[in-house]
Amino acid sequence: LTVSYSAGQWGGTRAAVGLRTTLSELGCLPVSAMIHIPKAQDVFDKDGNIIVLEANEDGGDDGNNVESAANAENQWQKYCGRCFSQLEWWADAAKRHKEFVDPFDDSGQ
Repeated sequence: LTVSYSAGQWGGTRAAVGLRTTLSELGCLPVSAMIHIPKAQDVFDKDGNIIVLEANEDGGDDGNNVESAANAENQWQKYCGRCFSQLEWWADAAKRHKEFVDPFDDSGQ
């Protein structure tokens, strides 16, 4: 699972895409989904909590801060959940396949 973050819009994404080739050459099987967090300083606070802006773009309070916080949390959960589901699937598939074929049996280790 590749996770990237950056202070700008695309830096972490570019690095993560470039890293996929290197990870594959090292024998890693990266899942197709990746987690990219652009402008991380605007997404998480210093303790790692999701930041929810208190006001609308026009500066006014939208009156739905609790709902906005829940929505922001839900969006991140869905976004990350897809990646973690793929990772869990690959881990389970590898574990099950190892019961039939041990990749180290013929390697001389």
